This record gives sequence, C-alpha cells and structure tokens, in this order.
Amino acid sequence: MNRSQLRRNTALLRDVEWDSQRQGCEWPGCELDGEFRAPTSRSALRQFRWFCLNHVRCYNRSWNFFAGLSEAQIEEIRRRDTVWDRPSWPMGTGPTIQRMEDPLFLLGKRVEARAHTPRDAALAELGLDRLASFEKIKSRYKLLAKKHHPDANGGSKNSEKKFVAIQEAYDFLTRDA
Repeated sequence: MNRSQLRRNTALLRDVEWDSQRQGCEWPGCELDGEFRAPTSRSALRQFRWFCLNHVRCYNRSWNFFAGLSEAQIEEIRRRDTVWDRPSWPMGTGPTIQRMEDPLFLLGKRVEARAHTPRDAALAELGLDRLASFEKIKSRYKLLAKKHHPDANGGSKNSEKKFVAIQEAYDFLTRDA
C-alpha cells in the first residue's frame, strides 16, 4: 500500500468514526445535530458532550476548568503544565548532564554544571578530576602542601588559608580510603 492509499484509507476511517459518534445536540430542547464536542468535566477530559455550534459556544463560555479549586491548586496545575506534567530539574543539573562527556571540549564550561558532592569539591581544591586515584591525590597533596606551606611563604595569610583548605580536602579524601 503506497502513501496516498494509506492517506485515503485513513481519511475514510476517520469519517466512519466521526459518523458513528454523531448524535443530537444535548442542549435541552434543541433538535439540531450534535457536531461539536465539549469535555464533560475537569476529571473526565476524554469524555465529551455533543452540541450544535451555537450551544457548544454557550457551554464553553460558561465552563470553567478551575471552578472549585483554591489558588494554590490552580498555581500547582499551571506550574505542572509549563513542563507538560513531566519531572524537571534546574538547568544543567539533571541526570543527563551528569552523564554527559565532552572529550573534545566543544561545550566548554557548560558540562561542569553538575551537582557537586563534597568529594568533588575536595578534588577541585586539589585541582584533580573525579577519576583521580589515591596515589595521584597523595602526590598532588604533597606538591601543593610544599608550595603553600606558611613557612615556605614567609607567613603569608593567603598561603596559610590555601594550605588549610588543601589539608582539609586531603583529610576528607583520605578518610574514605
């Protein structure tokens, strides 16, 4: 079956379904065909009432989806609708971005927008990535400790702060090992 035949058969099938659902207008006292559908209630949006054109307009004008809901409930529905009622995360911290790799550095710093753990922060303090081995952590600590030790820098306050931060990061990382 080619594409045009499929389209024609689908159109015919659609007309058959439409004709089987046709009925009279549900407005009291109206004898016209009910060609236009309108939802029955907020909880049954896939069930319909059938009206003629004039009466579906009247029904839709008076029908209020939010009738009987509090302001908080209305706001919750509006917030869910902005993301099509799907789970969402702040930009750059969802589960997909955490698995993303950028071996060619095409995305630059954007990939680094992950949810940071205390271990990540400690590794960053030592200038290492997540895959650093214990030996690499230890050698990097020794190098930075010598570089920023207060005795080696004439008692500089900045070096002292950096030395303390490096020491705390190393203590945190070696606590698990």
